[in-house]
Amino acid sequence: MASRGRKRRGRKKETRSREGSLLVFAILFGALMVLAFRSYLSGLPSTVSIPPYEEISSSSSQLAGEIRRINRALYDSLYQERIPAKHIFFMGVKPKHEETNDWDFTEVLVKLSKKDSLLHVKRSLKATLGPLGPAVSTRVEKPSEIELIYHIFALGFYTHKITLSLKSAQSMSAGEPPKVAIIIDDLGPDNDIAEGFVRLDIPISMSVLPLTPYSRQIAEQAAKKGYDLLLHLPMEPKGYPEIHPGPGVLLTEMGEDEIRKTLDENLQSVPGVRGVNNHMGSRFTEREDKMAVLLTELKRRGLFYVDSRTTSETVAFDVAKRVGVPAVKRSVFLDNDLSPRAMKFQVERLLGMAKHSGSAVGIGHPHEETLMVLKNFLPKLRTEFRVVPVSDLIG
Repeated sequence: MASRGRKRRGRKKETRSREGSLLVFAILFGALMVLAFRSYLSGLPSTVSIPPYEEISSSSSQLAGEIRRINRALYDSLYQERIPAKHIFFMGVKPKHEETNDWDFTEVLVKLSKKDSLLHVKRSLKATLGPLGPAVSTRVEKPSEIELIYHIFALGFYTHKITLSLKSAQSMSAGEPPKVAIIIDDLGPDNDIAEGFVRLDIPISMSVLPLTPYSRQIAEQAAKKGYDLLLHLPMEPKGYPEIHPGPGVLLTEMGEDEIRKTLDENLQSVPGVRGVNNHMGSRFTEREDKMAVLLTELKRRGLFYVDSRTTSETVAFDVAKRVGVPAVKRSVFLDNDLSPRAMKFQVERLLGMAKHSGSAVGIGHPHEETLMVLKNFLPKLRTEFRVVPVSDLIG
């Protein structure tokens, strides 16, 4: 009996030993498979996750959503009613800040030729704005028999002023066509979409993120075409670190030496830039002390600056003028809303501002939708406007 017990215990020990060996083998085999898979992946073309596109203050807020709905309604009322675009003048897009909300206040002048047109557009505005619901309200002012002014409010905030006027419906004055600069931001993670914008064959300005896989290739394309090349410099947003602009970011906690060192590393990764504009940066561009360090360094290097205006409280443009850095401000973001109707309205807004002021700066991003809309506007851009590098508008 004792002998049989010893044999059973021996067999159990042997079984446990085999199971242990099999477990060790399985672990080693799994580790080898992981290493082999990693080796396989390393042989594939390198990819990076595309960073978040331009930070727009309150872009996901209810106010921003209501403003987008108003813009779409205005597009339907004005452009879809076949009012000639040359009679629609965007008098200005001004940054506003109230409570915790940032938005762009839009003022439009529409010149009409006949009284029945005035009544027709009035009915159209009522038909498109009315269904937007209680969040959107209007106040109509009638200064004279030939003029109506629509004051539009979203959630109680004053967002649009639309003036309908029967005063002579003049088109833009003859002479030099208005100048339009179009910057495409956030280039670098993908080369194919960048090539699509190059093939538009208009002198767009290419703003490239630092330390991305295709930074140098896109820089070479810009140099071949003679396009303006900008460094799209990541700067700290108010949502940092939950919202992260990507590698090479300038932070408000950085000292002067670290800001200069980070800028230098970023510039080395995008050779041949002529200027810089901010990627995100709603917190950094509000800091006068930090912007002064950055802009003084840009001046030393002979670079210009474009304020992307990602916050209504930005001091970047004012500090640039004080430091002596050539600078310009963004007029319109083209693609906050990627629906075709919204983007058409934004491009028309850009062109309307150029007609009114003589020039305007639009910023878009590497979306297929943005590329398609710009393709559709090419005939108008080439015949009625002059597309220029953004450096031509630097003051």
